[in-house]
Amino acid sequence: MHLQNMRTMCNISFCNVDSKIDQYFQPTLYIIVIVLGLPTNCMALWAAYLQVKQKNELGIYLINLSLADLLYIGTLPLWIDYFLQHDDWIHGQNSCKLFGFIFYTNIYVSIAFLCCISIDRYLAVAYPLKFAKVRRVKTAVLVSSVVWTIEIVANSAPLFHDELFQDRFNHTFCFEKYPMQDWVAGMNLYRTFLGFLVPWLIMLGAYRGILRAVRGNVSTECHEKAKIKRLALSLILIVLLCFGPYHVLLLCRSILFLQKPCDCGAEEDLFAAYHVALALTSLNCVADPILYCFVNEGARHDVGHALTTLLGVFKRNSPADALAAGSFTLETPLSTKKQLGLYSEVKASTYKTELVALKEECLQMTILSVKK
Repeated sequence: MHLQNMRTMCNISFCNVDSKIDQYFQPTLYIIVIVLGLPTNCMALWAAYLQVKQKNELGIYLINLSLADLLYIGTLPLWIDYFLQHDDWIHGQNSCKLFGFIFYTNIYVSIAFLCCISIDRYLAVAYPLKFAKVRRVKTAVLVSSVVWTIEIVANSAPLFHDELFQDRFNHTFCFEKYPMQDWVAGMNLYRTFLGFLVPWLIMLGAYRGILRAVRGNVSTECHEKAKIKRLALSLILIVLLCFGPYHVLLLCRSILFLQKPCDCGAEEDLFAAYHVALALTSLNCVADPILYCFVNEGARHDVGHALTTLLGVFKRNSPADALAAGSFTLETPLSTKKQLGLYSEVKASTYKTELVALKEECLQMTILSVKK
């Protein structure tokens, strides 16, 4: 009640924020994210599909992560137009709600699936037999459905409020108001603690568990141990570096608003840094596929082979022949299952052929020696 009285007394409709930085930085960064993130996430989607075909539950989480990133990338063209227009949304209320909802929900969907992957890797390394029945494709599908449901419901409040606001220059802001609204401040606290901090702490705990399990495993080679440690640490760093600065500034804005609802000074001072941090969250869409699918020799070989095959399709105008000539193998560091493909079958067939030839040669030599 006290907060509402203060909001009524101050009578501030919109703070005097400077959106000049948005015209250059965000569009440039988002274009880079589209150029890099679209093809890499498509490749990651294909690689994850191959893992699912091998009954690897990790592929389910990677598919969901790639789909979330592709949905996010699909919203970027309109946001580029928005920032080029000096934070002026010209596409209507409904499109603002939809694209804003996808844009912000992706942050917490990505964090949730990165957390799921960390837990899955911890169970695979620390308890490979005890939780083997839990780490199944069906379980991963169920967990993924729960994650999507929770995040959609938890972030759906803006869909039921007006999200277009005008400043003194008649610019129409989408999904952002300065100062923020009362219910948004409460939602920001939920997002910061339950959407970001709790999953990150769980990932930190999983990383420590992985380190203990790897140290105690004498059968694992040193370079394999180092690879597992690097990948587990990369999970934590992606969340911390891509989403940490944004949530620190979001928390600061929310606390300052709750303390002084009518103070535009803090909003105006933090505006540029907050928008830069928000834009940097988009780098997650590039970091995810690079980390999980393109960091090792086997995955890089598959990507190169895929690109070569696609180029062959365009050059020869014969898609069927080009695709039939290519074979794809998947060997990601996070995968716990060996995968057998066309290469292994050809190798085995060649070995058998050589063995038969050797036997025939030995037989001929024996016959010749007998004749002599």
